[in-house]
Amino acid sequence: MLKVIELFAGVGAQTQGLKEAGIKHAVVAISEIDKYASRAYELLHGKVNNLGDITKIKKLPQADLWTYSFPCTDISLAGKQRGFSKDSNTQSSLLWEVERLLDVASEHHELPKYLLMENVKALVNKKFKSEFELWCLYLEELGYKNFYQVLNAKNYGVPQNRERVFLISIKDKDAKYQFPEKQPLNTKLLDYLEPVVDEKYFLSIKRIENFSSLENRNGWIRGERFKPHNEKSPYAYTICTTSGNRATDNFIIVPENTKAGYRLAEVGDGIYTNRTSKKRGVVQKSAIPTLKTSVADLAVVVEKDDLISIRRLTPRECFRLMGWQDDKIDLIINDFSDTQMYKMTGNSIVVHVLAGIFKALFEI
Repeated sequence: MLKVIELFAGVGAQTQGLKEAGIKHAVVAISEIDKYASRAYELLHGKVNNLGDITKIKKLPQADLWTYSFPCTDISLAGKQRGFSKDSNTQSSLLWEVERLLDVASEHHELPKYLLMENVKALVNKKFKSEFELWCLYLEELGYKNFYQVLNAKNYGVPQNRERVFLISIKDKDAKYQFPEKQPLNTKLLDYLEPVVDEKYFLSIKRIENFSSLENRNGWIRGERFKPHNEKSPYAYTICTTSGNRATDNFIIVPENTKAGYRLAEVGDGIYTNRTSKKRGVVQKSAIPTLKTSVADLAVVVEKDDLISIRRLTPRECFRLMGWQDDKIDLIINDFSDTQMYKMTGNSIVVHVLAGIFKALFEI
């Protein structure tokens, strides 16, 4: 049986990926300091040996696989991009604690055969590529052969545009590994939505008025095309006479930073709602943009009272879009606030992608 250690464990997406891949395993230890994520982990997977703060761990138990998807806080384009160099003292620099623990394992001849890391795509972009290569070189010196690739969740069965880099390291200089092939997407965002949700998830008038600005953007005034239904209603409809601007249309026009200046959003499409005129890819057809630790700038176009409306995703929907099934979600849905649930999903990894990676790895 495969012995596993999950560092930066979160809610245990990696062990869930092993379960769904059908890989028999036992989690001998995890490292997680967030009390909410730690409790969710145990509700989802059972009692676990949580070693807590990685900086205070002197030595890890012997295991076959370590996962170490370290914080992306200082690497992500959504963050301050302070980096993860050893002397930076950033959250992302906790990666080098893994180096320390690997050195200890090496001294005791207990290096794991397999390592798995996940992080944001920016890790392998120009700004941070040299640091990433330095890390890979260190692993090679320990005897690992590295394989990495950027995978998008929408290519592995989940309608979420979520690009992440995965690094597989195998302690065998002759090792071979091939990441899982892309799969056709047979589901749509609508398939993941709850039929009835609380009114609190629908956008406020203030948010909708953001779409109703009368500012002239190169001859296009979104407020002439997208108006609140009435001053008390949280939903909206289009009002002009051209296609896409009538109250009877089943889509809305959303501004974005492209030559056309807008995109059409239909029922079931995910959209950004913050500073849309300054972004590209504002509308994701039948999918959702990347889930983060908050859904404050994401919404989905839905039908409400026979009109087009916009609302936030619910925590259950976010967990579904991270690859979790309802029977697992039911174990935690009533134990945490929406804020904590959103944080858990935004910090997690899509289970479908992990399952594909593990199947490809352990079939070999």
